Amino acid sequence: MDFKQVYLYNGTPYLSFRGEDGEYQYPDDEWTDIPPTDGIYSPFYFDGNEWKGSTREEWLTTFPEEELYLPSNLEIDMAQTQMKLFTTQIELEQIRKDNAAMMKEIFKTREGIK
Repeated sequence: MDFKQVYLYNGTPYLSFRGEDGEYQYPDDEWTDIPPTDGIYSPFYFDGNEWKGSTREEWLTTFPEEELYLPSNLEIDMAQTQMKLFTTQIELEQIRKDNAAMMKEIFKTREGIK
């Protein structure tokens, strides 16, 4: 399939495929084959000649200030309990490995294997 990528004036990419007549099937909306300029931020648009958009600094001002999240005492207790459980699971796994190694040594000793 032969296709060509074009962009609607709002920046939406659109794939134009060749029709049976060999011509590309372009969208009904206004479009351009000039890709959006690197480094522009939303909202951006094509004015017929070039892409217009926000700078990174302007774009960042559109987001609300993030407030520092302070967990509740219950959330802190739950996190500490999860960490203790995880530590216990690791210790248990090590004990199982040590036990298996010890059982191998006991078997070797009883069977006289070096």
